[in-house]
Amino acid sequence: MALLLSAHTGRASAPVAWHLSAVAAPEAWPTATGEGVTVAVVDSGVDADHPDLEDAVLPGRSYVDVDPGAEPRLLVLGSDPGPVYERAFGQADPVGHGTAVAGLIAGRADSLHPGVAPDAAILPIRVLDDENRYHDSAMVGAAVEWAVDNGADVVNLSLGGHYDSARFAEAIAYAERHDVLIVACTGNQHRDGPSEDVWFPARMPEVLAVTGSDQRGERWRTAVTGEATDLAAPGANLTALKAGGGYKTVTGTSFASAVVSGAAAVVRSAHPEWTADQVRRALTETAVAADPDLGEGILDVAAAVEADVSPRSAEESEAEVSPVWSAVATAAGGGLIGMSALLLRGGRGNRGSSGLPGRPRTMAG
Repeated sequence: MALLLSAHTGRASAPVAWHLSAVAAPEAWPTATGEGVTVAVVDSGVDADHPDLEDAVLPGRSYVDVDPGAEPRLLVLGSDPGPVYERAFGQADPVGHGTAVAGLIAGRADSLHPGVAPDAAILPIRVLDDENRYHDSAMVGAAVEWAVDNGADVVNLSLGGHYDSARFAEAIAYAERHDVLIVACTGNQHRDGPSEDVWFPARMPEVLAVTGSDQRGERWRTAVTGEATDLAAPGANLTALKAGGGYKTVTGTSFASAVVSGAAAVVRSAHPEWTADQVRRALTETAVAADPDLGEGILDVAAAVEADVSPRSAEESEAEVSPVWSAVATAAGGGLIGMSALLLRGGRGNRGSSGLPGRPRTMAG
């Protein structure tokens, strides 16, 4: 399928990736492309030197010790700031996961594989070690708060795990109070494993929880889903950027989350006066109805841009704030041991299942 990418790019017609066509991103680009919007990618870092991300990647931050000659280790929260906190350290990606996510969000319009929001800016924050895992949920919460304090309009969390974390939940509340939209993946499961609940933090009501769909518009067979799922986006066999240059094929709800974060950037670009709540509602209320496993349906970027969403009343807003504080109060602190970015192709689960394993499960790409 060949479509014009965007009038402002000056490009001739070019083939459009299936996932962009599936969410009607090219139809939205004449109106908005994410310009003026910053998306924080809390992940494994982002390769700022990839040609398809030219001028897209801002100085970021790393919460992972990258001492030369030693195995990278995760920082202990509260340790004295040192070279590891230098902003440039977010602009490297030894794993490749964060670069793939960033490219799906904001690959430039003149590249072979543009992102959903080709003019958005990427704020890279590294929390995943060389095994694509994190061990300290409080650290990830601190990274979210740093993103909020440093200009993020949208925060993409292509990571998560089985257990709640009070410190992480506090960071989500902090983002909500500062009008920053949090998008997170629902998780993946092994093909032959037990059904799983939507992972934390995606299952928090304040987070836009994204599961993955395939080219037929059905849930990808290993994408976790459940009552907490808000929205679906393509998450199987996507062409994404490869750290160090070039491209690779990726599958997982990590990448569906990236597609939705790009869409959120486009909507915020089209409607800079809108709150994060209005952006979220535009994305969910215009979704294309599909299987109940896909939440409100499959993302439609063009329809979300054209939506007319009124701000909530003061009474409605107050009613919406209370659940997050309940989650903060009841969450089991610091339980996300052995978390990772979600790259694996896992097993099919049933909607509403609550069969959790007896210990945290790690997943690496």
